[in-house]
Amino acid sequence: MTVSYLSFRVPYSANRDCVIIIKPQKEAYQAVCVDAATRRTIGSPSLQRDSGGGRPQVSATEVITMIGSYRLASAAVDFEADELADRSRRISSQLRSRQRREETACRSSRHISAADPRRSLTQYRLPK
Repeated sequence: MTVSYLSFRVPYSANRDCVIIIKPQKEAYQAVCVDAATRRTIGSPSLQRDSGGGRPQVSATEVITMIGSYRLASAAVDFEADELADRSRRISSQLRSRQRREETACRSSRHISAADPRRSLTQYRLPK
């Protein structure tokens, strides 16, 4: 028996795509729907073989219907929430890093000006 996989990419929400892979199992075929960006599985319904025992003729819409709109919406919300949390952590880290650099620069300039208040800051050389 030849092992054949069928895969296609379809949108399942406003800004998310899924990859559907139809692969043979012992008794039936399995349609695995995976989020295209995260590669996390959304659902994997079983598909009966066709009358000749071959791969079933199924469309992406039918697979998505088998998974269910509630599950698809739930997965989209979970994935978007995870991505938003990642972006928040990344931005927060960048802001903390920028703030540390600015505080270091301020401390250095205060130290220089405190050393000799009669000289301007431009007369001092900062270490590289």
